[in-house]
Amino acid sequence: MKHPLVTGAAIAMMLMASHATVAQTPQAPAAGVVMATVNGQPITHGDLQAYHASLPAQYRQIELETIMPQLIERLIDQKLAAAAARASGMASQPAVRQQIAMLQEGFLNQLYIDQRLSKMVNEDSVREAYRKSIALQPKREQVHARHILLKTEATALAVVAELQKGADFAKLASQKSTGPSARSGGDLGFFGKGQMVPAFSAAAFALKPGEFTRKPVKTQFGWHVIKVEGRRVAGQENFEQARAKIQQKMTEEAYDKLMAELRAMAKIEIKTPGGGIKPLR
Repeated sequence: MKHPLVTGAAIAMMLMASHATVAQTPQAPAAGVVMATVNGQPITHGDLQAYHASLPAQYRQIELETIMPQLIERLIDQKLAAAAARASGMASQPAVRQQIAMLQEGFLNQLYIDQRLSKMVNEDSVREAYRKSIALQPKREQVHARHILLKTEATALAVVAELQKGADFAKLASQKSTGPSARSGGDLGFFGKGQMVPAFSAAAFALKPGEFTRKPVKTQFGWHVIKVEGRRVAGQENFEQARAKIQQKMTEEAYDKLMAELRAMAKIEIKTPGGGIKPLR
């Protein structure tokens, strides 16, 4: 059964206290200042800071000094209950000792990893990784094109003749194209090299904005008359867009490197199902 650090009633008291406080919060005491004692055991301002930091995120936004009386009461309760557990002999029970040891291991593990990774992965290192892997990558050229797809070369040449006389490309595409893009006037949007079949892509990238193919282009789909509406260079993600995934990748790599270093200095043996020992190194 889980016992929350702060009960629902206590949280409600904190919220009411935070809304009721109108005076400015006094300057916080130093971490070592004793705020209360329980059977001679001190509760320091540092203890309150640590307890406040352990609260759920929605409650950490309430300033510590605002809800200090409620937190002191909760820590008093905690110390009294923990002392009663020790007095009952609970702390010496093997299962309890095991749980305490596991909690300590977990805390030290997380603290050590967090401190090491924060030095390996920080704002400067993430920006440098972005500069190398994203900003310096070559830009991708794209064209915005329309096309009219026809079944025969003769019908395609007839369309070219109409365009040379000044016919509207989008209108002709809507009327005569056999492709699904006819509904949008033959509009294919922007695409890069390699996104279309080779013959189509080569013809489209050879045109300047406003130009269309005088010679129809044949592909496995039929005969195409292509017009380029515009060209652009598609840039990579900016730093803010790329930050999260770069940071995640760097953190994973830093963690693997850190664990490899620790394992290299350790003697690790794993028990096999048959009872033997399998040394890792």
